[in-house]
Amino acid sequence: MNFKVTVGISNRHVHLTKEVYEQLFSGEIEKDKDVKQTGEYASTSFVNLIGPKGKIEHVRVMGPLRDYNQVEIASSDAYLLGLHPPVRRSGNLKGSETVTVEVNGVSIKLEESCILAKSHIHMNTFDLEKYGVKDTEIVKVLVDKERKGCFYAEIKAKENFVTEFHVDRDEANAFLLQNGEELTVEKCLK
Repeated sequence: MNFKVTVGISNRHVHLTKEVYEQLFSGEIEKDKDVKQTGEYASTSFVNLIGPKGKIEHVRVMGPLRDYNQVEIASSDAYLLGLHPPVRRSGNLKGSETVTVEVNGVSIKLEESCILAKSHIHMNTFDLEKYGVKDTEIVKVLVDKERKGCFYAEIKAKENFVTEFHVDRDEANAFLLQNGEELTVEKCLK
């Protein structure tokens, strides 16, 4: 069964542990604005990313704080920083790149923390059943625009997720995608 999914373009961002956050900032993490996924938000905190070849300033810290540090960037960011992060599902950090986060003269090297996020569809369990797909299943997301093509995206299911297709800024730009537009999803043949 084919179905429609809304595009959500992900900019570079950082998820931090409480321990690392407290080393970089004074006070509690503060919400700037909610994002589409329930309980997650863009905070008022920003860090600089430092790699072997360069620096990217003003990278948003996402909330709430997590039990692991994760830096999600696009391939053009990786080039600027001099990194070669793997394409991974969120949380799969073993063997990923090391990057330094810095703010106000305090810098912390985050070992095995930096990835290019694998294209994925956040999906709540109701929609999972409705569309007949399973958590971790790979589906095709079709782009039928001036630049045609498809993404192979992994389903990420959780009871409170808002169903949305996530790609990074580079991927979106390559296909001229905009936040909020709808694309068609179809199951992959086995």
